Amino acid sequence: MKKIFGFLFCAFLFVATLCSCSGKKTILIYATSEEERIAYIQEKLDEKFPEYNIVIQYSGTGALVSKLQGEGPGTDCDIIFELEANNMELLLDQNENFFTDLSDYDFTKFTKAATSYNHKLYAPSCMTYGAVVINKKVLSANGVAVPETYDDLLKPEYKGLIAMPNPKASGTGYLFYNGLVSKIGEEAALEYFSKLNANVKEYTSSGSAPIKMADRGEIGIGLAMLWQAVEYKKNNADLEYTFLDYGAPSNLYVMAIINGHEKKPEVKEVWDYIYNDLNKPQVEKFIPDPIYVGQKPEDAAYPTDVPAIEMNGLFDPDYKQNLLDKWSY
Repeated sequence: MKKIFGFLFCAFLFVATLCSCSGKKTILIYATSEEERIAYIQEKLDEKFPEYNIVIQYSGTGALVSKLQGEGPGTDCDIIFELEANNMELLLDQNENFFTDLSDYDFTKFTKAATSYNHKLYAPSCMTYGAVVINKKVLSANGVAVPETYDDLLKPEYKGLIAMPNPKASGTGYLFYNGLVSKIGEEAALEYFSKLNANVKEYTSSGSAPIKMADRGEIGIGLAMLWQAVEYKKNNADLEYTFLDYGAPSNLYVMAIINGHEKKPEVKEVWDYIYNDLNKPQVEKFIPDPIYVGQKPEDAAYPTDVPAIEMNGLFDPDYKQNLLDKWSY
């Protein structure tokens, strides 16, 4: 009997040990960030919190919004690390209690441009500028000049040499779409894109696809994000980037805690670390377009004098939906 009891007790300890090892508390983070940034953030979080199982779940912008709309505030997600401010307002329209009030956190660290909304239910995570990426070798091979203006892109010699993310699927695509609307007005912008359509080789579902196509020499011109253009240029001498004549469109991405989840000590610990310690260095490393006061890029070659377009409707989901409803390409 003692042998049987001893065996059962050892078996119980073995199972308990397994449960203890695999019983880490899980923190679920939804993010639209690119894979290299997610990998960096995951590494830093795992180093800081080895006692937790922190899962960063990637999703494209449109898919993530639909997912959160379907799940509502009862979602298993604890933290939204990065989503367009416009889409966060869409979720707040669905339920004003979707996110935790962050009024107790220090917002003075952020620039006024990054906090120009009238509540503290989310906080800036990054600002992205758009840039027009050029593959000089491809353009040269096709006997066309490097464009200097947005109107240049309408010239027939650029036919089949341009790629743009689809605004209905990509935040980067919408950034350029709204940039032109903000600069020249809705009617003129719709007319512009109608003409540009004749020269577009592909509308991509991914925001990073056009720069990858330009990098591979499949196109000569791609509408992309500035931070990616800077990185790709380092490894490909054929690549250049420009802001053309109207300047650079921009978009604000933000982060939040799902309401009520801040009551979980492990979620609040992770959030506090992201908010207070992790986000600024990852922004300075990857996307140094300024959201923090005194922010400086880790890369000294990163442009700090970007000619920014003053953007409309960054916090108005109805404004965005109106534009998307009129996009037909």
